[in-house]
Amino acid sequence: MSSNLLMVGLRLIHIICGAFWVGGALSVAFFILPAQRAIGQPGMLFVRQLMMGQKFRSFMIGAAVLTILSGLMMYIRYAMAGGGWTQSNTGIVLGVGAVAAIVAVGIGTGYTGKIGQKMLELGGAIQASGGPPTDAQKAEMEVLQGKMQSAFRIVASLLLIAVAAMASARYL
Repeated sequence: MSSNLLMVGLRLIHIICGAFWVGGALSVAFFILPAQRAIGQPGMLFVRQLMMGQKFRSFMIGAAVLTILSGLMMYIRYAMAGGGWTQSNTGIVLGVGAVAAIVAVGIGTGYTGKIGQKMLELGGAIQASGGPPTDAQKAEMEVLQGKMQSAFRIVASLLLIAVAAMASARYL
């Protein structure tokens, strides 16, 4: 495979998966989670189905991993070409974008995963009780939902930084 063809393939993977990842994170952070919180229990059921039943969470993680890996492969190829590319404005800005995306994937998979697991366990306990949630369960769920929404907003913000860096790096 020629070097140019490899780079085209890596760029396609990077851009397509990155667009899905960023769009998904923005949708969850600013539309889906606020709607879920406003609706209450039915919203929780919708988000559970979306994330687990429809495997949206798995697709988001897959897109994030492919975006990061393809980006790193391109960055390494440019860095190995020499000429001080990593010290250039373009290399530095792309590096900042890469760091923002890597931090975003860490928060998005690690921290939100733990919160999501706690939410699933609490939802299961509420469902197993056969009745409405207690005031303590409602309060705990509200705290968890707030943490999840805040985490997704941080992830979305970091991804916007990454997108801005990728879009502007070549012109700096």
